[in-house]
Parts: sequence; structure tokens; C-alpha cells
Amino acid sequence: SATPVDAPFGPFEIIRARQVVECELAAMAAAQADPHILAGLQEALALMRADMAVGRAPVQGDRLFHLRIAEAADNGPLLRTVTGLYDERNTPLFEQLGQHYETLPTWQEALHEHQAVLDAITRGDPAAARGAMHRHLQQSHDRLAGLLPAAA
Repeated sequence: SATPVDAPFGPFEIIRARQVVECELAAMAAAQADPHILAGLQEALALMRADMAVGRAPVQGDRLFHLRIAEAADNGPLLRTVTGLYDERNTPLFEQLGQHYETLPTWQEALHEHQAVLDAITRGDPAAARGAMHRHLQQSHDRLAGLLPAAA
């Protein structure tokens, strides 16, 4: 039977799509290395740290980080695409998986991965930013697949 048009996409499909789009956006952000963009990204990571410090999943800061990288491209369709893909997390399947894989150790790993993306953007190194975003989303994929044990 055909999948209904409005059926939620699978988490792995979404991560693959995000890799295609967001790796290039990270490279574009690095090419600009705009101080305003850098400040916004630092703020997003600070928000993640603040939530984690009180044992809360830092979803708000995580979302902000990815959207601010997309905003750096100054391209409405790309921003809408990233927002839409990110917000696919709000499906029952993602919620269910999230309870198992979005633990504090895995968020700590994600934060380190975000920091690597930000460092590359700050250095104005598009290739490194592209690579760091690719690694982050690949690690997200692998954590979701349960291939990586939680950090000790």
C-alpha cells in the first residue's frame, strides 16, 4: 500500500536530508564568518548549556543553533527547509525514540559536536565547518541507531 502523502518521514531519512542541506549551510556561514552570526551561535550553545545544567534536554538551544546557521545563508527557502526538517522531530516516533537516546551524555556529545562546527565557522574555514556538521549529523544518526554506547 502507498504511504500517505502526509505520513511522517522516518528519523534516518530526515537526518540524511539534513546532512545534504546543513553541511553546505555551515560552509556558507563559515565563508561569511559574520560577527553577528557568531554571537547568535554562541548564544544558542549557552542556552544548551544552561538547560543541561539543570538536567533539561536542550532542544530549544539545539534548534536555535541549527536555524541560525541556516539564517546565515540569508535565503528564505533554505531556512524554511531546515526549520521543517528539524521540526519533524515533533512526531510520535521521534518522541518515543528521544526518550531512549536523548540522555544527558548524548546531549553532551552533541554539544561538543556543535562547538566543533562553531569553531570552524569562527575560523572562517568552510571545509572544516562542512565536515564538522557532517560528523555531528552522522553521530546523531549513529546514536539514534543505537550503534554507539552512551559516553561513560
